[in-house]
Amino acid sequence: MKSPERDLPVVPREILERPPGRSFSDPRRPLGEDLIERAGSHGGDPEEGLYGRAPEHFREGHGVPERAKCVAVLRKADELMAENNPPGDTAENQRRALELACGRCGVRPEEYDRLVEGDEEVRALEAVVLQAAHLRALLLRGEALTAPASSP
Repeated sequence: MKSPERDLPVVPREILERPPGRSFSDPRRPLGEDLIERAGSHGGDPEEGLYGRAPEHFREGHGVPERAKCVAVLRKADELMAENNPPGDTAENQRRALELACGRCGVRPEEYDRLVEGDEEVRALEAVVLQAAHLRALLLRGEALTAPASSP
């Protein structure tokens, strides 16, 4: 299934007007809500991890818990970059925002990276969020440069 958020062209005006942490297609909905709705209720083998058995493979299905962790991190990272804390202008700042968001959501960055690597839809949503953050930072920087200087 395709996510409607993956197909949208990123329009500069909409980036500045969209509240952070909200869907690109419908700002009334939370970011990534459709991904969580389409996820399997458990994800993977239901007996995996029971009775002291270690999970066989982390890519075994994309359940609600895995996607909810990723979406929570992306929502928080989107909020942080929208507040310029850190700005989303560079890959380093975007990575820093993701790491801060992981800490705020209680997800280790290594776990987040592993979950995103194993889920194509979450990876696509992450790309859209990071692209929008980069454009937002560039637009805000451009507005700051073109804004008339206030006279003393």
